[in-house]
Amino acid sequence: MQVWRLIRIMSPPPPEDHNVIKSVHHDWPAYVTFINRTSDPVDIIWRDYRGGCVRYKQRLEAGKHHYQNTFVTHPWQAWYSDTFEKVTIGGKFIFMPHPWRGEQTRTVVYIDRPVHTLLKLCLNKVRSLVHREDIEALEIPKDLFDRLKRRKTMPVRDAGNHNHQRS
Repeated sequence: MQVWRLIRIMSPPPPEDHNVIKSVHHDWPAYVTFINRTSDPVDIIWRDYRGGCVRYKQRLEAGKHHYQNTFVTHPWQAWYSDTFEKVTIGGKFIFMPHPWRGEQTRTVVYIDRPVHTLLKLCLNKVRSLVHREDIEALEIPKDLFDRLKRRKTMPVRDAGNHNHQRS
């Protein structure tokens, strides 16, 4: 039985058109090993058939791996467990698995820290140190104030203990 929960995150919801990032079918299997090469724990997210986020691994620690059986048209993404900031997965923000062709090994997919501008790094650091309701008390330019206040929410449900392996 799956456990369903909603958590708050800081990434935008999927667009409401045909470009929604979502799983399409489950015809061709794929077998991957996600490896966290960042210095912080990350969550691994599967985008379901409606574009919703399903967390398959919570807090994959730095340097650790997670085995995942999946399918070719199933998109995956990852973010830092504590800040929900997106990280790259397979070199992109959305990873699409490759089909299994009888190989004896899984496809290795690295999770890495993305390259950001200095402005984005500073905004993320301030967000991690200052509660949203306290941002108004900061003596900063209006443009920075507006950027710091922008945080969105997206529903995420946790996957049950079936249909995936834990590292």
